Amino acid sequence: MSDSSETSVEIPYDGSDDTFETVSENRVRLAETDLGGVVFYGEYVTYQDAAVAAYRRQLGYGGEYVREPDLTTRVVATELEYYASARFEDVLENEVRVSRIGRTSVTYDHRIRRKADGELLAEGTVTQVVVDAETAESAPVPAEMRQAIVDRQSS
Repeated sequence: MSDSSETSVEIPYDGSDDTFETVSENRVRLAETDLGGVVFYGEYVTYQDAAVAAYRRQLGYGGEYVREPDLTTRVVATELEYYASARFEDVLENEVRVSRIGRTSVTYDHRIRRKADGELLAEGTVTQVVVDAETAESAPVPAEMRQAIVDRQSS
């Protein structure tokens, strides 16, 4: 489903972190930690998913969009690098930006910071492909969604 060989539109980015936005916060729950109170690494994928969903909701492409009768999205790739541990009761800030818009896909960059000290705990990417709900075939990113992303990150 990936469209890596297709024409893409790169989001303008000048090398600074200005286009990352804090889209959500979460407090680490006990159930997300091991016996030592450290967040289990797999939980970061859940944080990443929730952050991308928050970004999309803020764009107007949240849950109601993925329930449209004709289009939905599917995650086709995710990657995370871990730098430091979050612990029980830490408040985490989730930052997101779009780094690439392909013909049928959108790649989101994600970072997690501890709110108390701003330390970068993990960062990675998620790529979602737009899919025709009936045929399960990839479909073009809607022009309105593409423009909403460009407008948000250009301001």
